[in-house]
Amino acid sequence: MKKVSIYTLLLTVLVLSVQACGPSEEEKKAAEQARLDSLRIAEQQRIDSLMKAREDSIAQAQQKELEQKQAEESKIEFDENGGYAVQVGAWRSETKANYFVNQWGDRDYPNAYVVKVGDEKTGDIWFRVRIGFFSDENEAEQLGKELASELNTGYWITKVR
Repeated sequence: MKKVSIYTLLLTVLVLSVQACGPSEEEKKAAEQARLDSLRIAEQQRIDSLMKAREDSIAQAQQKELEQKQAEESKIEFDENGGYAVQVGAWRSETKANYFVNQWGDRDYPNAYVVKVGDEKTGDIWFRVRIGFFSDENEAEQLGKELASELNTGYWITKVR
């Protein structure tokens, strides 16, 4: 009988020590709650990054649409029979004037041309570079302003024909 009580006592001590070594029920619940909290935070961060990416994409599309709309609104329309032109420079050298006409043509202003003005007898000759033609003065003014801000230069609206 003594052996049975010793074995029972040893078994009880063994069971209690095994239970004491492992986490308690409260510790298990706290660990599970921490794991769930960590997963929730990670999921929220993923959702936030997806929402930010979506908002950035929408903002980028709206900006692109706005730029296209502004480009369409500011698109200059030339009129072969128009009575106005924008003068962008004047030089004494015809070669230099023609060089700048070619430069304007390369910049998508195919309607650039040279006008020779002056008195050949006195040698007071100027070669004016103009871009045109426009149906009204406002359209010419619009191009002039655009060029002035883009190139930091002056311009002159002239009536032609």
